[in-house]
Amino acid sequence: MSSTATTTTTQSVTSYPLRAVLADYELHISEPRTASAASPGASSQPRVQNPPGWSQDHRSVPPYRPINRDLDRDQIMVYQNNVERTFVTTMFFGIRVVTAAHRTWCATGGKINDRLFRYEVGGEY
Repeated sequence: MSSTATTTTTQSVTSYPLRAVLADYELHISEPRTASAASPGASSQPRVQNPPGWSQDHRSVPPYRPINRDLDRDQIMVYQNNVERTFVTTMFFGIRVVTAAHRTWCATGGKINDRLFRYEVGGEY
């Protein structure tokens, strides 16, 4: 039968100098810390002021504007031209066709064979 002997030594954390700890991690101090570098938020330079005509509107919330319930829908430009209107309409119609086909398949043949139109996507094996 074999036996294992262990020895535990305890040293105070304060007994390690900073450079010895950094040497364990192969870190090096490039320059000593000074009083001005100790507080990065404090700066001796004056704060820069914006010019008097500088716009500050982008920082504020726009003023409250009630809902216009008498809005004329003909004044709103939804599509820029007929090509864009046809493209968007075709895309949404295609989504409706795929959704209808999926619901029809799940209600009929999908109950018999649910693996027929199922494709393995990464992580679903």
